[in-house]
Amino acid sequence: MAPRGSVTKEIIIAEAQRIVARDGTEGLTFQALADALHVSKQAILYWYPDKWALVQGFVLTALKMEAEVTIAAIKGSRSAPQAIERFLRALIAHHLADLGRFRVLYLGPQFERRRAIPDNMMDMLEPIHAATSVMYGALETVIAADVGFLGSENPRRLAVAVHMAGIGALTMLSLAEALGDPLEHETQALITSLVALLTIRAEGG
Repeated sequence: MAPRGSVTKEIIIAEAQRIVARDGTEGLTFQALADALHVSKQAILYWYPDKWALVQGFVLTALKMEAEVTIAAIKGSRSAPQAIERFLRALIAHHLADLGRFRVLYLGPQFERRRAIPDNMMDMLEPIHAATSVMYGALETVIAADVGFLGSENPRRLAVAVHMAGIGALTMLSLAEALGDPLEHETQALITSLVALLTIRAEGG
């Protein structure tokens, strides 16, 4: 068995992502991580003393990946509608490629609330908020520059709403996949309709 010092926080989270992608959220346990990395369970607990800490590490890494993908997608956008479409398509494609990661990121913490919430929860959330703020800021900048689209709306609020819409779509797609019950409409067609719904003000004023 490898010594504790042979694993780092980054190595543990990378393995956690592989486990979730392969076995789903139920496969992510401290013992599964220890077995996969050939270390003792205590070596994992040294870095992540409880499930909340592990989830936070997973979520922060996943959010940074999401931010990188969406920010890269909207780079060079010439209008708010174009940026919104690029953002949504990149966001949804990114998570559809690994729904296990999406479930840990956006659904898992809701179920983990059954456990005792740590006293330092706000401190744990601070770096997560910072990661999402960068992503929202990138989309906000493009929306704010498109005055004809923006109107009297708050550009930051619109950016957050676009992200919420994408996460809502992913939640439905994730549910359909988990139940083996395909949606009536094809995924890309639904995304196209969602984009139209969110950008229609560009045409309708």
